Amino acid sequence: MNKIFCFDIDGTLRDNVNHEVSSSTKLALDTLKEMGYKLIISTGRAYDSLKRTKINELIDWDGFVLNNGQLLLDHNENVIEEKAFDPSTVIEVIKRADELNYAVTLKKEKRTITKEPDEYVKKTQAYFNNVIGPVEKYDGHEDVWAMIIYGPMGYDYAPFLDIEGCNVLPGMSCYADVSIKGVSKAKGCQYFVDHFQSEGYVAFGDSQNDLEMFKYADISICMGNGDEQAKKRADYITDDINNDGILHALQHFNWTKE
Repeated sequence: MNKIFCFDIDGTLRDNVNHEVSSSTKLALDTLKEMGYKLIISTGRAYDSLKRTKINELIDWDGFVLNNGQLLLDHNENVIEEKAFDPSTVIEVIKRADELNYAVTLKKEKRTITKEPDEYVKKTQAYFNNVIGPVEKYDGHEDVWAMIIYGPMGYDYAPFLDIEGCNVLPGMSCYADVSIKGVSKAKGCQYFVDHFQSEGYVAFGDSQNDLEMFKYADISICMGNGDEQAKKRADYITDDINNDGILHALQHFNWTKE
């Protein structure tokens, strides 16, 4: 099988309680590498956030799809492609969030947030074990590569859905990823399919920012702990991340054998 394997991080490779990668997941990745498959990270995390997880050091990755497809890095973590929002889109997202008293993280050269962290920010920070930037007003000029809006658990983010130029993807905690319309994990994965002249890709994920990646995957696999919408889109639902889900999926599809 000449396919590449694309993996989300949070809730897929790394659990959201202890923020660790299990020994069975590491075994699964090592097995795929030994069999000659190309392995790609495909995540909503930015590069600074990826490095804090140290997932980039876990194995010899063949490429990285970050910021839900807005940043592509090669095997050596050099930039292949990077896309920034139109500043008018950023301004409109912040304006609507301010009206609702919601905070917005701006992923740019220096990560910032638009208001003091509230309960939604703190819950999401604990979920990802991530860093929250300083409070700072957006100047309308700096490149913003991705955004996060923080709202109540289960919120549909309806007030943001008609903003031109962006997609809003609710997550598994008190947040939604905001990405550039027309850019996605799926397109990032397809870049590496073309680059490596593969037949297609296998996608592992757990949340709504994986839906587009699932849609265009040859085989899509949702973790047992995943979002219900992601499970509905997946070709196969494996076990929870804490119950050797990735390894069990490889065994199910006989990807641990020659």
